[in-house]
Amino acid sequence: MKKQLLILIATLLFSISYAQTVGDTFIDNFITYEITSLSPNNVETVDYDTNGGAVVTIPDTVTYNNIVFDVTSVGSACFFDKQLTSIIIGNNIISCGQSAFRQNQLVNVVIPDNVLNIGNYSFLNNQLTNIDFGSGLTSIPEQSFQNNQFTSLNIPDNITAIGWRAFESNNQLTCITVEATVPPTIITGTGDSFNTRSNIDLTIPTGTANDYAAATWTGFNSVAEGITGNFTVNHITYAITSSTNNTVKTTDYNTTGGTVVNIPATVTRGCETYTVTEIGNNSFLQNQLTSVTIPDTVISIGEGAFNNNSISSLTLGSNVEIIGNWAFRHNSLTSLTIPNSVTSISIYAFGNNNITNLSLGSSIEIIGDSAFSENDILSLTIPDSVISIGDNAFIYSDNMTSLVIGNNVTSIGDFAFAMNPSLSILTNVTIPASVTAIGEYAFGISSLTDVTVLATIPPTITTGGTYDTFATYRSNIHLHIPPGTMGAYVTDPGALWTGFNPVTEDALSVDEFQLQHVVKIITNPESLTITSTNSLQLNSYTLYTITGAKIHTGASTEISTSTMSKGIYILALDFDQGMLIKKVMIN
Repeated sequence: MKKQLLILIATLLFSISYAQTVGDTFIDNFITYEITSLSPNNVETVDYDTNGGAVVTIPDTVTYNNIVFDVTSVGSACFFDKQLTSIIIGNNIISCGQSAFRQNQLVNVVIPDNVLNIGNYSFLNNQLTNIDFGSGLTSIPEQSFQNNQFTSLNIPDNITAIGWRAFESNNQLTCITVEATVPPTIITGTGDSFNTRSNIDLTIPTGTANDYAAATWTGFNSVAEGITGNFTVNHITYAITSSTNNTVKTTDYNTTGGTVVNIPATVTRGCETYTVTEIGNNSFLQNQLTSVTIPDTVISIGEGAFNNNSISSLTLGSNVEIIGNWAFRHNSLTSLTIPNSVTSISIYAFGNNNITNLSLGSSIEIIGDSAFSENDILSLTIPDSVISIGDNAFIYSDNMTSLVIGNNVTSIGDFAFAMNPSLSILTNVTIPASVTAIGEYAFGISSLTDVTVLATIPPTITTGGTYDTFATYRSNIHLHIPPGTMGAYVTDPGALWTGFNPVTEDALSVDEFQLQHVVKIITNPESLTITSTNSLQLNSYTLYTITGAKIHTGASTEISTSTMSKGIYILALDFDQGMLIKKVMIN
């Protein structure tokens, strides 16, 4: 009996000596824990021995005296200044106390979804470049991530509040994406949640810009609406065209942005910068715009892109290649320069404007139907790059006084240069040798008096009927054709160039015609000056009287006339690129 009693007492004493109570502490793998609950069995980390190293994993559970405890919290200052470079937070952690991981060398942290709150200063003074906020966290408290090295942040939609100086002194932070449609509350002014906002590009959900502005999310370098898919920056909506090359096109415009639009070369959404390479179809349709600048990065301008506005000022980037159908139709342009990069101007691209001064780039190959219809172009030079001129391309430029058609045009469409019979004043036109077909009513110009055709094989035209290529005006037009082509043009059976009055075989050769346009003779009181607009080299000149008597020869571009009588003379010029004869008047 006595022996049994002694055993019972020993057993009771053993049990009492190992009984656990709330507040007890113990160490496991260099981490000190404190028991916070015995029903259920929970502990909190309270300290760390740096002999355990710079890489720490906080476990889900820990065993002490054969009892398994869930590790549910990280105590205040538990890992403060422990030279940590990596921390893995266990999946049973619910809360992290003040300064829990303060002043270490942490670079990357994942906060598990089970964490519901973190304390003030919790990650202050680290080297964080990446943080993954778990789905259970609702607020980012004061100074919790101050003085780190973030360049970008993604704040999930479960965050509803960001505290005082939460991300202050992250001097490399340039982009923030916020997923919440209801803006989180933040601190503005003294103790600003982000300190310097002007260096930060902000991305927010589509359609939330006004709400974010009202919630004091202001002062950022840029604000983009649209976290995925299309996004909006400064009232312009963009669609990503290549994720590999980071290119976008415009798709829409909000008129609250005003009537003056300067499309940027690049645009930032979140941490990505995109190059604007396209103006999408109907992007700026009917927005009351008055001025547009398109950057050099843009290659194509889509159909109807700026149709039906009031644009009077337009700057086209130097790399635009394609200008789509109706792109700038129904605007108020008076002057237009098409850059040399443009290869195609499509249907009605600049129709229904007020263009008087037009400069066409040197790479245009196709001028589409009605491309410049119903303008008021005064002088037009079509570059040699152009191959085809569409129907109605320049119809109703009634005040045009000069028309030069490029030497590689092969076809001229119906009504291409037709003018109002009561308003037209253009008197002469030269059709280059390259032209093989001219459409109906193409030169329906009542004021024409001279038409020069350089092709030895006559271009096909429409003769007679309502839509005669020259309307009803042939009998008033002097037709100039190459020597030896009268039959092909006029007298052979089936010849189409009939009814002109008169017809003469005096059209210049192609070379001579070209020289006519680049060589000028300037009459001075005591001399004649020979000038040219390209690199022509004058070999010699010969001056004749009107009766054919030779009176002077030389090779100078300056000819003295001080001893000559007043009157008309003939000047024969021999250039390295051909011969030219001009009549000159000596006063």
